[in-house]
Amino acid sequence: MGFIKRRDPNEHPGILSTSVARYSAMYPVNESPEHAVGRCLDFWNRFGARGETPGYREELAIHGWTGTEIIIGSDFKEWLWSGVTDDWVNFMPRLFPQKLKRSMLGMNRLMIAARRASTEGEFFTELYCTPSDIIAQNSSILNDVLYVTLHQFEEEYQSTGLLRGGTTYFYADDLPKDHFLETQNIYCIRRDVKRRRKGKI
Repeated sequence: MGFIKRRDPNEHPGILSTSVARYSAMYPVNESPEHAVGRCLDFWNRFGARGETPGYREELAIHGWTGTEIIIGSDFKEWLWSGVTDDWVNFMPRLFPQKLKRSMLGMNRLMIAARRASTEGEFFTELYCTPSDIIAQNSSILNDVLYVTLHQFEEEYQSTGLLRGGTTYFYADDLPKDHFLETQNIYCIRRDVKRRRKGKI
């Protein structure tokens, strides 16, 4: 996909200096985009993901994609932890249990989107899971949680026999500029969703 690899996505994120280095994944799977997105939504719901952002399904469909945007984390829970261990966990996320880190995660939005693709005449689905906030909350904690959770989802997909080859892990700011889910394009998607809801498009 022509990634600009500023860092190795196959290694644990560790402490990242930029909040736009959002850990992401693309799963090539042998099922429809609708089923792939549904499977991913069910998975994230088990970890407390909250409702879909209105208008995203329709906006993605206009561009030939299937998917939506969900919310993970909570600003209220983040506030409860602030000043206690938040700084320590942000600095050394790998030393703390996942359950604690998920409970400390501020509100972040996650884009789940899929499209049909083909190679050598064989069709399959590319399922993407990437943070859709331009500036991430708790960036070190978020990347750590995403690293563990997205790899866990890969393991579950492998158990179904539907995963086609290996998962591609990447950072959102490493996507090429012409990719639909590149950072600036995600900003435009959010802008257009808001404009359509207000009847300005």
